[in-house]
Amino acid sequence: MQLAQITGSINTLCQFKGEWFVHHTHKRTHGMIHFVTNGEGWLQIDKQVPQMLKTGDLIVLPRSIEHILSSDSLCNNTHAHIDSHQQGAFTIKSTHHGSQELNLFCANFAYEPHTDLFNGLPEVLYLDGQSEEFQHIISLLKHEALENRAASEHILNSLLQILLIHILRHYFNQPQAHLSGVLNGLQDKRLRGVVSAVLAQPAKEWSVEHMSEQAHLSRAQLMRLFKQHIGMSPHAFVNHIRLQVAAQLLRTTADSVLQIALSVGFQSETHFGKVFKKQYGMPPGVYRKSTEESKECSP
Repeated sequence: MQLAQITGSINTLCQFKGEWFVHHTHKRTHGMIHFVTNGEGWLQIDKQVPQMLKTGDLIVLPRSIEHILSSDSLCNNTHAHIDSHQQGAFTIKSTHHGSQELNLFCANFAYEPHTDLFNGLPEVLYLDGQSEEFQHIISLLKHEALENRAASEHILNSLLQILLIHILRHYFNQPQAHLSGVLNGLQDKRLRGVVSAVLAQPAKEWSVEHMSEQAHLSRAQLMRLFKQHIGMSPHAFVNHIRLQVAAQLLRTTADSVLQIALSVGFQSETHFGKVFKKQYGMPPGVYRKSTEESKECSP
């Protein structure tokens, strides 16, 4: 979660009646969550067969794949006008005529493009939001939407983090969960310990022999399982995680590039700069500057 550098909020409340249609285009390094609190509607993912939405449905789109929400079972454009206004920290989207009803909360969030957390998930996650922990979050969201009290935006930002944690917990526990990369490595019982250890202490000197001992595997077994489940060698995995920690530090601290390089386990600024540019497409200093400029341009 920390390496993903998530920003965003559960910031939209949809209150639809009658005919309505909402088209969401694909957005890179952006995720969306739709949580149905009441009523029925239809969801079409990337021009596939539409599916009915009902109370308690929790739809997660880690990479904001193109999708349509509609009152129409074919998800055709109804041309119905949707009103939109700001109410405290929420954007309220509504239609006011008709008997068919759908209410849902929506979250929008952005994240670091190279993060493993969302890149390792499928395009769509379907979850049952009727469990107790999800219903507690919905109760808090409804309270914030009705009361419109001070600091509501900060509460909604925190609730997004909590909601994402519960979503990931529930999905990881599903027998049919489809994961890739580091997330897939964490799911494998033989690799879970060593992957977790590297995530906890990426700056440690992780030789293949040390990682083999940590996993209670032979060197050959470790190499094979890393390639099979994570798609990279143990050495590449360690550097991959170190670079993500470095990217986070570049965005959140004033430490020099050399300080950051040494703190995450690289032996020289030159080597760090080379591998960072290979993964992120720009030198560390440029990455930091681009982040600062994006903050200055944000409202």
